[in-house]
Amino acid sequence: MTRARIAPKIHTVSFGFHCERGRQFPMESADQHNEIELNFVERGEMLFRRGAETVRLSRGETAIYWAAVPHQVVDVTPSTRISWIVLPLAWFLAWKLPGEFNKQMLGGKMLVLNNSGPRLTGWAKDFTKSPDLRPAVKLEIEAFFRRLAINSRTANSRQPVPFSEEHQCRHVEQMVGIITDRFREPLSIPEIARGAGLNPEYAMRLFRNRWGLTLWTFLLQQRIAEARRLLLLSDAPLVEVAFACGFQSVGRFYEAFKTQCQCSPGAYRRNHS
Repeated sequence: MTRARIAPKIHTVSFGFHCERGRQFPMESADQHNEIELNFVERGEMLFRRGAETVRLSRGETAIYWAAVPHQVVDVTPSTRISWIVLPLAWFLAWKLPGEFNKQMLGGKMLVLNNSGPRLTGWAKDFTKSPDLRPAVKLEIEAFFRRLAINSRTANSRQPVPFSEEHQCRHVEQMVGIITDRFREPLSIPEIARGAGLNPEYAMRLFRNRWGLTLWTFLLQQRIAEARRLLLLSDAPLVEVAFACGFQSVGRFYEAFKTQCQCSPGAYRRNHS
């Protein structure tokens, strides 16, 4: 496999409605955006990291997930090729799919399907062939999600596989696990490092080398991803959302949210209501 070079950056640009086919290469940094994403592996195999999970996707498999959680293709086999689709979260919510399915998707669940690839490839072809076909592609994707929501019990959630057996990487995975389990608490960097059996300075350096961002940034990302979910799925006051996500002040919550999402929490809720 070809491994990505770690870069101290996360891409947060939004794509809107977009379909594409082509070679897949390792990503030099993670993506984080506010769309629903579908990846179908037409050929080859890729190792895909999303939040605390590392999932191996093989030929014929499709991954579906909310892209607000940082994600990155870290390894690929030569000549790996995928069909790639993103659609606005507002569309997904406007379809008013069953509440339990929406909660699973926005709660961070990744679906891995084995029998939907040809449809994704066809949508990507039509999308790039003619702008006149794009409304039809949108309707077909909506129908696909409606069937998926009804038959979601037949979809399998892929179990994470170890990213590496290296000693240092196990420490990083420990820190990721601590953060994803406890980000709602008033968690500190020394606590995270201590939980992984490391001193804070070494823990911060090791995490940045492996993930390309600081421990504190990763912690904030988990809190903001949870805030997005609560803002969309509940009517809780903003102050309750802030404290439920681990922020110790409303001001810090607003500042962090606006930095990551380029809008206030209230505007985010209104824009997607």
